[in-house]
Amino acid sequence: MNRRKMLAMLGVSPALVAGSRASARPGWKPSPEPSSVDDGRITVMSPGISPKLAARYPLAPPLDNLNSKLIYMINLSWEGPDAGHYFYAAMTEWLERNYPGIRTVQKVTADGMFGLDPAILEEMSAQKADGAIVGVAG
Repeated sequence: MNRRKMLAMLGVSPALVAGSRASARPGWKPSPEPSSVDDGRITVMSPGISPKLAARYPLAPPLDNLNSKLIYMINLSWEGPDAGHYFYAAMTEWLERNYPGIRTVQKVTADGMFGLDPAILEEMSAQKADGAIVGVAG
């Protein structure tokens, strides 16, 4: 296989390893702690996906209708905490026009798009929310 193509497939620039020694010794294992001596080797991380699948959980059953339901709209703060307000406001307006008695609550996650906000989950549980729209808006 062409070394340049292989590196491109791994997402590594050929310029990064140009001129460096490459050796694959059978049984070689990386040292547990990085060496303070520069011996010309580089560390390469495997881009491969783990063969172990994530735990799977069944989806919640769909609601029969949205009339008189409590729906939380969770803003994940993509592009900042205020970016999704126009989107969620328009969605609330449409839902109220099309589903009598629907109640919506808009929340912004404290940890942004990569975190889980336990306070919102607790509130939804305490209020007995019927559903949630969680998404990136902005």
